[in-house]
Amino acid sequence: MKVREGKTFTTTQKSSPVLPALPESSGIDRARLKTHLDEVANAADPFSGATDTYWTGKALGRLAQLVPVADQIGETATRDKLLGLLKGRLQEWFTAGGASEFSYDRDWKTLTGYPASYGSDTELNDHHFHYSYYVYAAAIIAQYDRAWAADSAWGGMVKTLIRDAANPARDDTAFPFLRGFDVYAGHSWASGHQGFAAGNNQESSSESTNLSAALVLWGSATDDNELRDLGAYLLTTESEAIAQYWFDADQQVFPSGFGHDTAGMVWGSGAAYATWWTANPEEIHGINVLPVTGGSLHLSGHKAAIRRNLAELVRENGGPAVEWRDILWEFESLADPAAAKAKWDAGQAGYTPEQGESKAHTYHWIGTLDTLGAPDTTVTGDIPTSAVFSKGTTRTYAAHNFGASPRTVTFSDGATLTVPARSTATGTGTGGGDPDPDPPTGNVFQLRTGGALTTATGTTAGGDTVPSAGGANHDGTPYQPLVYEARKVNGTYAAGASTAFRIQLDAGNAVGLGQQARISYDLTGDGSFERTETYRYFATDPVTGWETYSESSGLKSATGTLGNLTGGTVRLEVWSAIGNAPAKLRTGTSDSTLTIPFG
Repeated sequence: MKVREGKTFTTTQKSSPVLPALPESSGIDRARLKTHLDEVANAADPFSGATDTYWTGKALGRLAQLVPVADQIGETATRDKLLGLLKGRLQEWFTAGGASEFSYDRDWKTLTGYPASYGSDTELNDHHFHYSYYVYAAAIIAQYDRAWAADSAWGGMVKTLIRDAANPARDDTAFPFLRGFDVYAGHSWASGHQGFAAGNNQESSSESTNLSAALVLWGSATDDNELRDLGAYLLTTESEAIAQYWFDADQQVFPSGFGHDTAGMVWGSGAAYATWWTANPEEIHGINVLPVTGGSLHLSGHKAAIRRNLAELVRENGGPAVEWRDILWEFESLADPAAAKAKWDAGQAGYTPEQGESKAHTYHWIGTLDTLGAPDTTVTGDIPTSAVFSKGTTRTYAAHNFGASPRTVTFSDGATLTVPARSTATGTGTGGGDPDPDPPTGNVFQLRTGGALTTATGTTAGGDTVPSAGGANHDGTPYQPLVYEARKVNGTYAAGASTAFRIQLDAGNAVGLGQQARISYDLTGDGSFERTETYRYFATDPVTGWETYSESSGLKSATGTLGNLTGGTVRLEVWSAIGNAPAKLRTGTSDSTLTIPFG
């Protein structure tokens, strides 16, 4: 209806972070990492016999992941050896007339790699999957060798692969605009022939975002802002679609009869707990995680969904993962790094890496997140190649600067980080504040035990108990709510702005709980609320520790309109929409805040 009525509409999301690799940390034993790196770099066949576009791509991705890791620990000879392997294989594919090459089809306006695989030639399947690895590997090379990436060298061929898989130009007559990315659905489709009765489909959403992240890195490394920004748009948009349609992050999408917490495949007509080649739960879950790279950090934005996903895997699998343990450990580390580290420590000696993975990369990934904490996607930097990690109350800020001179990266919580030219830098600050602080105009209220909303800054944490829903469904209707109010408020409505909140909640070990918030505005203080906003409830996880409920859960309903506040009242209500147990709400500091759209 938005398209029909208004022809256009706008979506707004926090940008998804991308890094060439996780930053260096004290949690990594350099000698141990070097041993694992040597296992890959000195293998008799680093490409594991791969010949077709897909499996060659997987091998390219595995080697490319390790280049910045080797560089971090000063293993420049290993770094350069890996770069040489990548260049040699890419140049082989990028040169016509050999055993492997890319060929352009004028009738279908497509570039196909031969030997092809999985219908990439006969059905135009999976081009964005296959080519994502080539672009990612090329981006890593460009980070260290810009001359190789020049259009007059090999960069022109990289851009041709990009034009096939995600063409940014609407007027390009050689390739269609964006190929398989569905702007309206917010994600890509993988089958090229569109012949299924169930509609289009996509299985590995993570291989789709691998291309988007690769575009961010390639565009950043080659000063191509158009491709960098295209990658940022595609990654940010598809990450939200993945959260909802593959992982049901807010538990508002999957119908009750589906019976699963994750989907292996999304179709035009629904979803399936399946893959194209196996019913093994490990691969149903893992295919939407791999490859794990610095472009996978967006998955950490929904930590409760990760926990539900992995709990279902264990149930469906009849026990912990066996085949794709490394991929699933890395996935868990995006929500619970310590738990993933414990599993790695217990099982790392006796497993075979997934074919796109290596023990070097998995060790570096899990050890780094165990040290720095899981990604904190509530805070964003002002360049696409930046990310934040949180452990306890400490945030670590990281960014890679592809430019030729130092630059200062500013984060949305006010922190700054100076990054030397063509380097990754990290810095540590104290977390726990509002991730998007507004100017100090008094429109940010902290919650206080006793029911007050105040603009005063508090430093002593307290807590209130959110009563149980008693097993009933109170979605949308306050039930024994906690009520916080600010009265006699004067403010000028900032047209176009909207309410924001950040509420820290903890369900302890209780399962099946969900808390809900409603914000109401009495513009004149006469007891009549002219505007009421009810937000979708937040499903808390059964793991002890604070979780953040925010307006990003989405507006469930709203009534009335906003205007200026003249001696008005602002009210926040929080209650249990579902569940059989109480929860805790943190008060007293900037951990729980309400930001109103007024000056």
